[in-house]
Amino acid sequence: MCTIKLYDVMEDVFSLPSMFLTVSIGKFIDEFGFETLKKKISFAKITKLQAERLTDYISR
Repeated sequence: MCTIKLYDVMEDVFSLPSMFLTVSIGKFIDEFGFETLKKKISFAKITKLQAERLTDYISR
């Protein structure tokens, strides 16, 4: 499994609906686990609001 770095793709994204998070981040966590998520995916150039939304979603 390779490391995924997501940057610039979030630049024009203003909200992160639960449906998007469930089929992307949620599915990844279900398949590979939270520890793998922390090791393999990183975000850059995201807003504070996006970071807070991701943190809130992942902490559930």
